[in-house]
Amino acid sequence: MPFVFLLMLLIWFVSPAAAGAELEIPAKPDDFMTSAALVDGERLFRIHCARCHGMLGEGGEGPNLKRARLKHAPDDDSLYDVIDSGIRGTGMPGTFGPTEDELWHVARYVRSLGALPAQTMPGDPVRGKMLYESKGACATCHILAGYGRGVGPELTEVGLRRNAEYLRRALTNPDADHPMLSGRMTGRINEFLTVRVVSPDGEYEGLRINEDEFSIQLRDLNGEIHSFDKRELLGFEKAFGHSLMPGYELVLSAGDLDDLVSYLMSLEGSS
Repeated sequence: MPFVFLLMLLIWFVSPAAAGAELEIPAKPDDFMTSAALVDGERLFRIHCARCHGMLGEGGEGPNLKRARLKHAPDDDSLYDVIDSGIRGTGMPGTFGPTEDELWHVARYVRSLGALPAQTMPGDPVRGKMLYESKGACATCHILAGYGRGVGPELTEVGLRRNAEYLRRALTNPDADHPMLSGRMTGRINEFLTVRVVSPDGEYEGLRINEDEFSIQLRDLNGEIHSFDKRELLGFEKAFGHSLMPGYELVLSAGDLDDLVSYLMSLEGSS
């Protein structure tokens, strides 16, 4: 067995991280929040992290980092630890080479990837909440804080992930940002694919939840799951780029849209 490999094993088994002991996280450097730290963090990210996470943190072999909350790094200290030591049992390795300050700069840059610029709400979020619960009938398809149906994307933290322009467009033209718009394949090609089925007992439309060579399962707008044997179908269509969500531009007034967008902007999950 090569000496270098033996040395790596020795380091792994005797290290506090491998033994499950808590590591002492060094204090953030004084320049943690400066623009210079952000620039240096981006430089180091592209050297050490971009191969798996993408040049802009959009994901690839590793997960997308352009999120306000990261599963394994809910705070800055845990983010530093992940960058420094990796995540055991996953493909995320530790980082060798950068100094403590440089690791903090990478953490600063990663945090910036999920931050939306502050925006002024265009309307009244309190009234928007009333619209969400009544006129818009949004809970028919979306889950919010554990309530609703999971036909569409969950909205519990949508205010952390989407800006006002995106939210307004989603309400007025839901097809515009669909992950399969016009058949354009993206990293989310299996999300929210609308399928239409004609079976001997009727026609069905919903979101595909599973498919193999012989069968297709979909969830309709009522949240009910239907399973079909493809050999028995009279018709089967995949509606690429089509959203089951209706557009509300003609249903809601401009003021109503402002209020509903403002409510969605306010949704940032638990603190």
